[in-house]
Amino acid sequence: MKVNKENMILGPYRVLPGRLSVSRTFGDAESKLIKYGGNPNVIIAEPEIKAFKISKDYDFILLASDGIFDKLNNKEIVQLIYETISKMKGNPTINKQCMECVDAVIKTSLMRKSLDNVTVVMIAFKNLLNV
Repeated sequence: MKVNKENMILGPYRVLPGRLSVSRTFGDAESKLIKYGGNPNVIIAEPEIKAFKISKDYDFILLASDGIFDKLNNKEIVQLIYETISKMKGNPTINKQCMECVDAVIKTSLMRKSLDNVTVVMIAFKNLLNV
């Protein structure tokens, strides 16, 4: 069987026809309109927003793209962060802790073969230094 590489689709299956660029998400007619082979129920321009009060007991907040959450759930991410911090030697700065944790989350998602965007932002609080 001969494979035509020009017609191959690589990327998350939920984004059909699979040629979507992140920068074109909101206005990509080929991906949204049925007459062009798109699916109007797949790509939406409504962000997922969650509001909450920050408690003095918080250690960190992690913001990540769906490429992270496609491969890791919340519990796995929290566990990975605390394991990463516990392995750090000496007296690391909060910046160093965040850098290592973000790196661990991204690498784990990629090792699990995430094909989507893998962006992570970690907001650390003073409590993180005492973990």
